[in-house]
Amino acid sequence: HQIKEAVRAEIACGRLKPGVALPTEFSLSAELGVSRLVVHRALRELVTEGLLIRQRSKGTFVAPPARPSYTVIGPLFGMTESLAKDGFSPQNRILVQEVIPAEGAPSRGLALPEGAQVVHLCSLRLTDGLPLAIEDMYLPAERFPTLAELDMNNRSIYATLERLYGAQPQDATDVVSAGSATREEARLLGINKGAPVMRIQRTSTDRQGLPVEFSRVVFHAERYQFVARMQRKG
Repeated sequence: HQIKEAVRAEIACGRLKPGVALPTEFSLSAELGVSRLVVHRALRELVTEGLLIRQRSKGTFVAPPARPSYTVIGPLFGMTESLAKDGFSPQNRILVQEVIPAEGAPSRGLALPEGAQVVHLCSLRLTDGLPLAIEDMYLPAERFPTLAELDMNNRSIYATLERLYGAQPQDATDVVSAGSATREEARLLGINKGAPVMRIQRTSTDRQGLPVEFSRVVFHAERYQFVARMQRKG
């Protein structure tokens, strides 16, 4: 996991640029002091997520940047609110609840220094008992310390933030992309490894403009649709 996040961070900050070749798995294994299997698994998952590409007999390279994005402005809902609004019966099963040092994208998304403490909540979202999404959410631990201790199963995190801290997310930026399921994602979502998934990365702020959450959500592609209404101006 640390190798994967380290490579992801190097790509995000631009130190690893599109088209750059990564060292061989053998070299990385020797340099980092871990088994080649661990390195292989980390790079394979980054290939599955679309951050790296493998070329036969050539090696592993940083993938080219995604196509240009377009901005859609609409109402902001947490996942529990959104599913309930659409008539589903949402459930939330907490898989991981911990306080960890912020690194890479979560650190930058929350405007925290590297190593600052964050609450990490990883949950499996279900609708009517069927797996819908895996959500990894990071929140500043200094602001929201009780989130590391509360039983958040089947609770709305947004509603809890508002009730305890008056800090419900008010503004968010979502980055939507397509990808393929890793082995662990496939196991949790009940799909085949490599099956299509939708990925959404969110950064949100509260009414005062202070960072509240950085999250990554992986959706079961056959159970979720993203609908945007657009209108040409002029």
